[in-house]
Amino acid sequence: MKKIKVIAFITLVIIVVLWGVAPVISKSIFDAEPPIYSPGMLIALRGLFAIIAMAILINKNFKKINKSYLICIPAGLILSAAYIFQFVGLKYTVPSKNAFLENISCITIPLFMFLFVREKPTWGTIISAIICVIGSLFLVGNGLNFTHFFESGNLLGDGLSAIGGLFFGLDIAFTKVFCKDKDPLIYVFLQLVILTIVSFAYSFICEGAIFNELAISFKPLDVLQVIFLGVVCTAMCWAARAWAMKYISAITVSVLVPLSAVICSVLSIAVGLEAYTYNLLIGGLIILLSIAVSALFDYVKESPIRHKDKQEELTHEEDSSQV
Repeated sequence: MKKIKVIAFITLVIIVVLWGVAPVISKSIFDAEPPIYSPGMLIALRGLFAIIAMAILINKNFKKINKSYLICIPAGLILSAAYIFQFVGLKYTVPSKNAFLENISCITIPLFMFLFVREKPTWGTIISAIICVIGSLFLVGNGLNFTHFFESGNLLGDGLSAIGGLFFGLDIAFTKVFCKDKDPLIYVFLQLVILTIVSFAYSFICEGAIFNELAISFKPLDVLQVIFLGVVCTAMCWAARAWAMKYISAITVSVLVPLSAVICSVLSIAVGLEAYTYNLLIGGLIILLSIAVSALFDYVKESPIRHKDKQEELTHEEDSSQV
């Protein structure tokens, strides 16, 4: 069992690295001259390759799908909004800010959990949300000159990225409340189907007909990048994460996954997509602190439950040995 836990942990670390690499690849695609793919088209093609790969992974489990999975339609629409805002935001800002601002979801998760099931936010979630907002403000600020704090030039991209993060939070809350009894792989697959349909529609209507910014490439190397993002960074990572979470605590996952933003920042600076700033360092550290605070409160909250479960397990083993 310990060996499986180690493998699961290593798998999760690899996922975090891949999710840190993905925004850098996407940004380089948008910054190419001319752009290789527009944001909506990149999401659509990434989703298309992801659902093809996941269809192979799921295989015979499709028979589990019934009318209850219609809930994946609104879930998919929420996810579509999150991706579109995030990717359009990435076009106008740097990868590090885009990745860190995704974590602003910590604000909407407790809010929508209260709206959906009247679950009152704990002091931990409130404190975490406040710290996250402070970190986000530093992240999008312009140095420490508070008289010109929001003159960084990327406010459009930063704002859209933050809205994407809020929708990701809504998606997490929606999934926790309405989809907890669903097969995780089938649920993600159906969400991605909706995401792909919506993204193609957005791309052809908004990027094509309205703004005339539609970009698509059929060059082998360009297509390979999208296949990597769709198959490896989306389908395989989601499937591997679902497997790893069976052996790793949710708290460990909640702390590790946001570290993808750190990897994204380091890689983005290393390849020259952005410059190092103190705002990135301070804002990023504060956001990571908010995640650690949330995880700490969750750990304290769940400790009595884990202790009780452990005691019941030991009691069961003693009874079995006596028999």
